Amino acid sequence: MDTTASRSHDMDAMTERATFAAVLVTLVRQRCAEAGTPRTSRTGLQMRVPVHERPAVRRGLDALIDHGILGMTGEDIGLTTHGRVFSAYCRRMRGERLHDAEDAREPAMLKRQLDAIQSDPRFDPDYSLDEARSLPGRLEESPRQRRGRGPLIWIVLALLIALVGVFLLARPPT
Repeated sequence: MDTTASRSHDMDAMTERATFAAVLVTLVRQRCAEAGTPRTSRTGLQMRVPVHERPAVRRGLDALIDHGILGMTGEDIGLTTHGRVFSAYCRRMRGERLHDAEDAREPAMLKRQLDAIQSDPRFDPDYSLDEARSLPGRLEESPRQRRGRGPLIWIVLALLIALVGVFLLARPPT
């Protein structure tokens, strides 16, 4: 049976709440992929998020855990089986090609998840949806930018120390 034909119209375009939930699932998925593990530190993830965005991210992660899309063990979070279904749906909506093993199509489960997300106000971001959509990319760029600037900062600092040393040595004694 072709499940794409049986999907309802409301699943063809993601709502704002579903989009924000998808952003959060993407963040968790990326962090897990970076670490090569099925779980990631929730605290570590939240600390990477800009301060003004953290309350909405924290509420959204709580809601994803409550709806069974994310699982939590200690302070680590990761995708559950239900979360993999939602993640596959989000990735398909973005136009990604999925491998057969990743492409979990369970329309009844997905419909329940989307209905739960739509009815949960914790998925309302406190900032623009465009800013929320860009969060995974911004967090991905952040460590790269810091790594790129690291050597430059040390070079500038060394030059500054050298200039101060030359100035102190060249100064006539008093």
